[in-house]
Amino acid sequence: MRRLLPAVFALALLPAGARADPDGFAAAARSLAADVDTGPLTNGLHYFASNERDLDLVADAVQDLGEVVVAVAADPGYILAAWADARALVLIDLDPAIVALHRIYAAFFAAAPGPAEFSRLWTPAGEAEALALVEAAGGAALVETFVAARPAVARRFAELERHMASKGRAWLLSDPRLYARVAGLVRAGRVIALRGDFTRAGTVRAVGEALRAADLRVGLLYLSNIEQYFLYTPEFRANVQGLPLAGGQVLRTLPGRPAGFEYILQQGADFQAWAQNPKVRSVYRIRGFKKGEHLVSRRVHVVDPSRARP
Repeated sequence: MRRLLPAVFALALLPAGARADPDGFAAAARSLAADVDTGPLTNGLHYFASNERDLDLVADAVQDLGEVVVAVAADPGYILAAWADARALVLIDLDPAIVALHRIYAAFFAAAPGPAEFSRLWTPAGEAEALALVEAAGGAALVETFVAARPAVARRFAELERHMASKGRAWLLSDPRLYARVAGLVRAGRVIALRGDFTRAGTVRAVGEALRAADLRVGLLYLSNIEQYFLYTPEFRANVQGLPLAGGQVLRTLPGRPAGFEYILQQGADFQAWAQNPKVRSVYRIRGFKKGEHLVSRRVHVVDPSRARP
């Protein structure tokens, strides 16, 4: 025991970032139990591809945030993790079909050396190779998911490429450097996909505990528009408090006019302070509205941390 003491004291003197253990976290996260009861699907649909077309609006805000990206939904987590240069990526969704889709993403990122080869796997030209990779990763059941998801994913990536090019924005599938960041995380085992529900006790809270145990922080929490579908429950509040969000950012979306989304950024600690207040029952209270104001799509709103809370 005496021989271990100097090493222990040396570890205690290291700055937090030096003690962080992303590989240990990834190993622990992969062993976490999934939320089995996640309720009905949102609108009864599998959202194999996001319809948030203006993620370029937040690219500068999330640039090189580092740390861990925790994200819901299908493709946005990968796009955001590339810009953020994440140390690990945790993907949480209540739909088991989306969790299965992330297994397909993992197989493709592991196999494709660059963005062109990755994109090709979602097209008819790459079908034979794609099917072989998917079958090896998960057999007939995963092939079924791939066949169902491929049209939406291929369309999504084509639309994003046109949009990002029109804005002059480098992104996951146009920049080999950004692609290498995410592919590297996959190959290092630092991308973890879990079935979980932010409104229930279980997986999300366990992810927070595993992050804290590994001395890691959440650099970016991406919630998409899930908050529009529920009022804040005690379980949701506890899940938010359990994530190490200090110094991080929260990105959410809410539908606006014309058709599209407003992209809402908030400091992580500020979100936790709002969410723990029992008077705050909805994301719309956090967003805040002036008299006569409505949500405007395709723009960014930053929640002012100095704004008085209820």
